[in-house]
Amino acid sequence: MLYLIGGAARAGNSTVARRFLAETGIPFFCLDYLMIGLSNGLPLSGVDADDDEVRVADLMWPVVKPLATAMLENEEEYLLEGVQMRPQFAWELHQAWPGQVRSCFLGYADVDVPTKLRQLRQFDGATNDWMSDFDDTEMARSIEKFKILSADVRDKCTRYNLRYIESSADFLGAVAKAVAHLKDNSL
Repeated sequence: MLYLIGGAARAGNSTVARRFLAETGIPFFCLDYLMIGLSNGLPLSGVDADDDEVRVADLMWPVVKPLATAMLENEEEYLLEGVQMRPQFAWELHQAWPGQVRSCFLGYADVDVPTKLRQLRQFDGATNDWMSDFDDTEMARSIEKFKILSADVRDKCTRYNLRYIESSADFLGAVAKAVAHLKDNSL
């Protein structure tokens, strides 16, 4: 079984992956590390870690898809997570591997900026918190950008019949819902 988590940055993706590992023992790989590897180690890939998330995701998919396919072919139980996992990519894998892929996406399309700013200050991004040095103005700009991305992810999840979880009102509740969804054997 391959598990996929995507959505907006700082919506809870990595938190879900860590909680899922703790509860199931299934390892995960954060696609941010692949992005950094491509950006710094293979500049001809066109991947720039500071570029638009959608553009980076599109550039990375030709690498991520065969990686995911190899995991499925070898019957590995693994979780891939990151903003680079787009709903249409998850849908491709669901179609090619029926019953072998489980996914969910998190976002905060409905949040007001001051609320999300407080949440981001309360729940830091752990070891790879690239926003930790942002002042409130920079953080607010990023939140606005990720609200738009979240709305797009939510719309695409609706189109592809994939699970979208809004993390704006209850962050910890959204994390719990995502973990429960990934663990649900009735899907």
